[in-house]
Amino acid sequence: MSDYYELLGVSRQASAEEIKKAYRKKARQLHPDVAGPGHEEEFKEVQVAYSVLSDEEKRQTYDLGGEDALHGGGGFPPGFSGDFSDLGGIFQTFFGGGGSRGPASRARRGQDGLVAVQVSLADVAFGATKTVPIDTYVTCTTCGGSCCAPGTEPVT
Repeated sequence: MSDYYELLGVSRQASAEEIKKAYRKKARQLHPDVAGPGHEEEFKEVQVAYSVLSDEEKRQTYDLGGEDALHGGGGFPPGFSGDFSDLGGIFQTFFGGGGSRGPASRARRGQDGLVAVQVSLADVAFGATKTVPIDTYVTCTTCGGSCCAPGTEPVT
């Protein structure tokens, strides 16, 4: 078991951009076409480390419980099969894929959210109740989410 942060050579406070940059550098160094056939396992470990640290949800899970918290029994983090036969995503990461940054990451139902709340020492010591605004998505009752006036159809 190796520490994913050490593997990529970044601190635990590293930004997503720093992690991406470190991953690209490490993956280029260890890629079988560059480093030769003896570095496949290291290359795979770097892939796993990046797949965890680049996903905010997986990164939080890893930070809280380490590598064991991620494994779903198959030896790889959930959502990562370990099948390296399709390296298209890796090359897209290296060489870019146009202006897109991949699928939009919209909050899913039940997903944890992070909110910064300022509290005083007295609040911490004696307890306090704070009101926190939460953004929610609701379907419009007038149009049912179609954004069309009642009695009209959307134009496609």
